[in-house]
Amino acid sequence: MPRLMSLIPEAVAVTSMHTADLAGYILEALMSAGSMDRGIWNRRNFCLQALQEYGSADDVGVACSAAWGWLETNGLICRHPEQNDGWYVPTSRGREIRDHRELRQLISNQELPETLLHCELLTNVRPLFLQSRFETAVFEAFKALEVAIRIASKLGADMIGVQLASRAFHPEDGPLTDKYAERGERVALMNLMTGALGSYKNPASHRRVAISAEEARDMIILASHLLKIVDARAA
Repeated sequence: MPRLMSLIPEAVAVTSMHTADLAGYILEALMSAGSMDRGIWNRRNFCLQALQEYGSADDVGVACSAAWGWLETNGLICRHPEQNDGWYVPTSRGREIRDHRELRQLISNQELPETLLHCELLTNVRPLFLQSRFETAVFEAFKALEVAIRIASKLGADMIGVQLASRAFHPEDGPLTDKYAERGERVALMNLMTGALGSYKNPASHRRVAISAEEARDMIILASHLLKIVDARAA
């Protein structure tokens, strides 16, 4: 059974690590325990063992206890139904994850929660993001924005991308511009729409673009925000 110290050799790494990351390593240590090592499924026992491994550094115990609490709060472990307080068992979700890499992937997946997204992006965009197809996800998000602008503005299919957004949100006579807003704000919104389509949709439609998960998440959330603006103007 790998003890926590075999997974994280330095005490300073334990105490400086984000609680969710440390929780992944603790879950890995717990899930690797055999029938003879079930004593570590006790919160106090585990924290005491960590203190002994790292030379009784008090902060290690606090960090481990906090990470243990994170595992319980997030439904990966739960109190043993037949034991007194302090004894735990893995939940079905915890058994599915098992180690720190899989937990990190789960957290990464949840960094694009459904609650942040326009409904149009839930079916065709979020699944692509969860499959790590970030370039395609971003392209589809801004394609959805382009289609929404065209439908809401009732402009023809001959207009695409920047040209479409520029016409739809033209500060003087654009069908989606807010004529009651200050002119500078109308111009700014037109620039925001055209800039978003030009920066994030067009490059992906012309060539392969390397996009990280963090970048893709931010771009998709921006597309979601702009879609909601289009919806409001259409209404």
